[in-house]
Amino acid sequence: MNKYKSKMMLHGKNVNFRKITKSDLHILQRWRNSTDVFLYNTQYVLLNMIDQKNWYEQIMQKNSDRIMFMVVNKLNAPIGVCGLIHNDLKNKSASIAIIIGEKKFQNKGFGTEILQILIDYGFNKLKIHRLEADVFVFNEASIKFFQKNNFTQEVILRDSLWRRGKWWDVFIFSILQNEWLQKT
Repeated sequence: MNKYKSKMMLHGKNVNFRKITKSDLHILQRWRNSTDVFLYNTQYVLLNMIDQKNWYEQIMQKNSDRIMFMVVNKLNAPIGVCGLIHNDLKNKSASIAIIIGEKKFQNKGFGTEILQILIDYGFNKLKIHRLEADVFVFNEASIKFFQKNNFTQEVILRDSLWRRGKWWDVFIFSILQNEWLQKT
C-alpha cells in the first residue's frame, strides 16, 4: 500500500502534500506537543524525539497501515500533517488524521482543502470504500467541520477517552465513497 507514499505528491489550490522526512520530526514534535493540538490528539503523553523517530520508522515500513503526508503551503512552508491511518485493505476502510500545526493557518479553510484531498486520494487512488474520523466530544470545531463536510455521526464511544481528570465520549464520523460521489 505504501508504494504511493514514496512517489506521491498531491497538489491542491492552496496546499500540497509531500513525503515526511526525518528533518520534519522536530516540527512534528513541536506541533503534537502544543497545547492546542495535544488536547485533541489521541496521544496521552508528551512526545520526545525517540517517540517521533519510532513513529517515523513505523510509517516508513512497507507494510505500514498509515500513509502520512507533510502539508505545505504554496511557498513550501510546512503548516501541518495529515494522512490515512488504520488502513484496512481487506475491508477497504481507513481513518482520517489532520493536524494544522501552524496557528496562523488554523480556521482559514485549509482543513477543508486538506480533507478534500485526503478523501479524493482515499476513494480514487486507494479504492477505499469508507473513511472515518474519531472526534472527542469537547472538540466542537471538529464536530462542525466533519458535519459541514458531509460526514455522518454514526457512533458514540461512551467514556472512551481520559483527559483533564475525567472520562469523555468519542464520536465516530464517516463518509462512504458513494455518498462522497453524490455530493461532488
